[in-house]
Amino acid sequence: MRAFYTLSILPLISSVFVYANIVSAEASTQYLSAYTNQVLDKKLSTLLGPQAKFEITQFNNTFDRIKIDNQILLASKDGQYLFWGKVIDTSSRADLIELANQQHRQALVASIPREKLLTYTAKKEQHKLTIFTDIDCPFCRKLHTQIKDLNQQGVTVDYVMLPRGKAGSVAFIKTVNALCAANPQAAMDSAMHNGNVESSTQANQTCVNNLKAQQALAQTFGFSATPTILFANGEIVPGLMTIKEILNKLNTL
Repeated sequence: MRAFYTLSILPLISSVFVYANIVSAEASTQYLSAYTNQVLDKKLSTLLGPQAKFEITQFNNTFDRIKIDNQILLASKDGQYLFWGKVIDTSSRADLIELANQQHRQALVASIPREKLLTYTAKKEQHKLTIFTDIDCPFCRKLHTQIKDLNQQGVTVDYVMLPRGKAGSVAFIKTVNALCAANPQAAMDSAMHNGNVESSTQANQTCVNNLKAQQALAQTFGFSATPTILFANGEIVPGLMTIKEILNKLNTL
C-alpha cells in the first residue's frame, strides 16, 4: 500500500491543542520529546505541507506513532508508508493502531492533575476509572447509580465533565454549579438523580475555568460521546457498562 490517501489525511491537520491546566507541560514534553526521527519528519512535512503540525513517537521496532490533531496513525520508520484504520498483527491478532491509541491515552491519563476532577474515592482503592460524563445524559445517570457500589468494590472514579453546551449554555451552567457546590459529590448525586442543581449554588470563575479545561481534555482525547469509560491502560468503552462488566474488565488489566 503506497504512503496512504493524501487527500484523506490533509483535512485532519490542525494545531495540536493541549490545555495547560489539564495536561502538565513536563509530562507532555517528556512523552513527546524523548524520540526523534528526522527522516520520517521530513517526509511527513513534504506530504502534509510545511504548516502541518504533527507529533512523532516510537511505537515498536517496525513503526513510529504519528499524532495529527486527535488522530493516531502508524508509519514505517523510513517514512515510506503511512497507515490509518486497522493494522493487524497476524501473529497476535492485535490491532496495532488501537494499541498505539491506548499507549497515547496512557500518557495523557498519567498527566491529568486529579485534584481538578470530581472524584468518588474508594476507601480501599484497588483500581481507578476515568469516566467522561454529562448530567443530561440518561446512560450517564444510570451509570452514576453504580458509583457507590464501585467504591465499595475498591474502584475510585474520576469524573471528567462533558456537558452538551459551550460556556453560558444551560448545560454548562448546570454543570459548573455542581462543581462549585460546597459538596460537589452531593450536588452531582442530586443532579444525576433529577437533572437539577440547587439554585442557591453560585459559580465562580475558578469553577468555570476548570470546566472549560475538562471540556478541552475531552477534546484532547478525541472524546465527544458520553459516557465514555477510560481504563488505566488506555482502553476505552463507550456507553453503559454494568458493575460486573467493569470489574471483570479491571481484573483482566
